[in-house]
Amino acid sequence: MPSWVITGFEDYFKRIQPFVSTQLIELPMAKRGKNDSPADILKYCQIEGETILNALKPNEVLIALEVGGRELSTEKLAETMQQWTLQGQDIALAIGGPDGLSDDVRKMAAWHWSLSKLTLPHPLVRIMLIEQLYRAMSINHNHPYHRA
Repeated sequence: MPSWVITGFEDYFKRIQPFVSTQLIELPMAKRGKNDSPADILKYCQIEGETILNALKPNEVLIALEVGGRELSTEKLAETMQQWTLQGQDIALAIGGPDGLSDDVRKMAAWHWSLSKLTLPHPLVRIMLIEQLYRAMSINHNHPYHRA
């Protein structure tokens, strides 16, 4: 990741820790070639999907981040996160590789979440996701960060 992504992510990652225990697990992407066929791309998605599913802990609820998922307002995300906390759920948020998530990951996901209808670059999604999680936790803890 570029240094600006690491800096931005780490800033919000540090901020969110007092509210909720958070962990980033980076999984390797499958190696791609210059002239990959659609079958090759499907194979890469499947390999990455297996890696994601193998990284899940037994008690984690999987949420797939993808363009076609459910869009939430920040306030609705705050409510959802509050429910996760009250139910004692551990949540795993999966961001797909450049070709998206595999069908197996999509099927395993409890639900699908979209940060935007726009297709966003992977590095930007990482920062937007942690910022929105922090903003939602700020709402839930009456912290002044979120000003509607």
